[in-house]
Amino acid sequence: MKKRIIAWAVLLSVCAAALGLWCSAAGKTARTLPCEEEGLILSITTFDGKSESKPFLKCFGHTWIGLDNRTGHTVYLKDRAIPDGEMVTFSVWAVSGLSGLLFDLEPCYIANYGRYTGRLSLSTNIGEEQLKVIEDYMEQHDKWTVDKNCSYWSVHLWNAVVGEDAALKIRGFVCTPEKIEQAFSAFDCVEADKDFSRAGGIYCYKDGERTELQLCS
Repeated sequence: MKKRIIAWAVLLSVCAAALGLWCSAAGKTARTLPCEEEGLILSITTFDGKSESKPFLKCFGHTWIGLDNRTGHTVYLKDRAIPDGEMVTFSVWAVSGLSGLLFDLEPCYIANYGRYTGRLSLSTNIGEEQLKVIEDYMEQHDKWTVDKNCSYWSVHLWNAVVGEDAALKIRGFVCTPEKIEQAFSAFDCVEADKDFSRAGGIYCYKDGERTELQLCS
């Protein structure tokens, strides 16, 4: 009888804790990030891979950063001129023979192959002085690794630029697109299938120089 009482007490404690967590989550108000259609717009986009997965073949998804120039003038990211009205995307990839940091590859995949359907994006305005923060981060983190994959790279760059109020909280040791999607739930301004058609051609930096690339036909 004593064992039954203890078992019920443990069960009730677990249920109470779960209910407390649910009520806490339910009581939180989703935040809205400032994002005017002018100035510099930074975005983080994540794709969980579900629309591209097949039986016995799972697509693990991808995450990347976008920068949209609506300032009315040209801005520069490293040696890349981004004219007003254009955008650029960037993330790290597991590639051989090149730096893992590639630019504008995601828009080409979307335009040519219809990839990343169901992707989710979070966007906010940043100041032009934050371009230096992005450049410094790229200099220090320009490769893909198993523990510092595209999702890890993108969310840490996002957090370094936007500050605490817009930072994404990721739980656990391994960062994945699914975890970023969960972090997006703290905001009410998430965009589905964001348009990246105003990006340019693919390139990377190798030995400090920009190298133009093309998709294999």
